[in-house]
Amino acid sequence: MRFSIAGDTRRNTHYADKPNEDLFWFELELGTAMVLDGVTRDREDGRYPNPSPARLACEAFAGAASAALFRSSAEMAPSERLLLAVQAGNAAVAHANAGFPSAFLPGTVGVLALVCGSALHYAYVGDCNGLLIAGGRVSYFTVPQTAEVHRRKHEFTTHEIRTQICNNASHACGYGVWNGQAEAADFLRCGTVPLAAGDRVLLCTDGLEPFLASLPAEELAALSSETLLTRAMAFEKPEGWMDDRTAVLITALD
Repeated sequence: MRFSIAGDTRRNTHYADKPNEDLFWFELELGTAMVLDGVTRDREDGRYPNPSPARLACEAFAGAASAALFRSSAEMAPSERLLLAVQAGNAAVAHANAGFPSAFLPGTVGVLALVCGSALHYAYVGDCNGLLIAGGRVSYFTVPQTAEVHRRKHEFTTHEIRTQICNNASHACGYGVWNGQAEAADFLRCGTVPLAAGDRVLLCTDGLEPFLASLPAEELAALSSETLLTRAMAFEKPEGWMDDRTAVLITALD
C-alpha cells in the first residue's frame, strides 16, 4: 500500500515563556511516525525551566525510538519493532534523568505507528490520540489513561499524582508516562487498524482535543488531509488559550 505522511505542531498560546513540549517525527520510507507530549513541570522562580526538562525527555525518547526503528528488521513482527522502539525510548529517558534531583521525573507520553501492508500498527502510553477516519466516520483506537485521575483529582495531592499514581498499575487511578521507569511498560497499549485506500489515521497530542470536539464527526471526515491539518493548527478556543498541539496525518493512497 502507498501512503503519504504529513505533520505539524504549534506552541501553546497561554505562556510566552513556556516552550513547545510536543514533538512529532515520521519517516515515509519506513512507514513509521510518532507524536509525543512532554509532561510539563512547575515554574521555577516564576518561569518555566529553560531548557525544558519535558522537551528534553521528548527529544531523548524520539531519538532512541527512531534509531531502534531504523535498526529493526522489516522481517520482524510490527508489534515487536514497536516494542523495541518504546523500550529504547524509555531507556534513553532514564539515562537523561540519571541523578535528577526530584521524584517528579521529566517524561513524555505519546503514540507510535508503523504501517505494514494494509494495516497500521500502534503503541501508546498516556493521553495522545489515535483516530481512524474511514468511510465518512471517525473512530478512536486510543483511550486516555488519565481520565480517572482527573475525575478524582480532588482526592489526591499533586505530589501523590506525580510520584505515587504515575506508572502505578496497582492504583485505581494509575496512568503511564515514559519517564525512564520500567513500570511505564505496564501501561503500554498496542493494536492494529486495517487500512483501505482513502483511509486516514490522525495521531495527535491532547492539545488538539478542543478542535476535534468542535466538529461533528462527519464534517471532520469530509475535510481534505491538507485542510484538516491547517484547520487543526489554526484553531483557537473562543473562551481562551490553547495548549501545545501537534498532529501527524497518515493517508492511505491505494
